[in-house]
Amino acid sequence: MWQIICLCLPAVTRSEQQRFFTLFSDAMRAYGREPGALDISLFFLQSLSPEEALTVLEERLDLVVRSQGLIERHPESETDIMQAAIDDHMHTLLAAEREWLARTIEQLRRRQYERIQVR
Repeated sequence: MWQIICLCLPAVTRSEQQRFFTLFSDAMRAYGREPGALDISLFFLQSLSPEEALTVLEERLDLVVRSQGLIERHPESETDIMQAAIDDHMHTLLAAEREWLARTIEQLRRRQYERIQVR
């Protein structure tokens, strides 16, 4: 979901999207991995400093929280079981993502704090 949001903005042209995917493909080959089920945005975390990764993950958490708020505004409809199933699926994925992000952000913050204490 995250990479779709980032790559499908109205301001991103089709040629810019294609260029990104070409560059990403080249980077993956150079790294020696195939993306598989790997979330594109998580692949780039390895290239960031811990501070940059923390910022990216905090922004991602904000996006997940906002997305959860939007989904919760659409209560399940007893007459539309398929829409209810889709809403439930999105709610479940976002809840899992939020939990993972909170845990990961806490770990990064703890490590930053430990580094500061060592200095």
